[in-house]
Amino acid sequence: MTAIVDACATLLNEYDYDDITTARIVELAGVPIGSFYQYFPDKRSVVHALALRGMEEYLGRVESLFTEGRLAGDWRGAVQQVVAVYLKMLSDLPGFGRVRFSDLLDGHRLDSSVDQYELMAERLRDLFVRRFEVRGDAPVTLTFRMAAQTADAMYKLAERVEEEERPVVLRTADNVILEMLAGVFDPA
Repeated sequence: MTAIVDACATLLNEYDYDDITTARIVELAGVPIGSFYQYFPDKRSVVHALALRGMEEYLGRVESLFTEGRLAGDWRGAVQQVVAVYLKMLSDLPGFGRVRFSDLLDGHRLDSSVDQYELMAERLRDLFVRRFEVRGDAPVTLTFRMAAQTADAMYKLAERVEEEERPVVLRTADNVILEMLAGVFDPA
């Protein structure tokens, strides 16, 4: 199964979603077509598995920051570290830059029964609230959800603008995220 998901990630870095076929995936994975269908009903389900793997990898790396004593002492610094993990994965992890937990394919969510933003926001909220005191009056869960969606939209924009404009978009994203979360962690 891993070989199939890895092959899909590689292909997504080279081709558009519509140009990827199950035949291409199994050829690159080096597995028979029957093995593909043993694990996945179609290419959409492979992309879904890839997106979930990316989300879990990201959250695992973030959780390591919190548990291994490498986290900044203040919430702003911690947010910067969490953002840095995300941005590093965009450039380093095959397929992560093309399909992330929030992406839509064929006009539909990867998994309509799961709100990926909500899952991400809840896990991040739990990590931050356990570590940093909530002193603001902003709704905690909603604020983390807004921050996750805003960040993802801004990072996608950063990928589409000219190279010299990218730092402007990323700085703005940082400022917006920090401003949102200030309503949770700074005194009201």
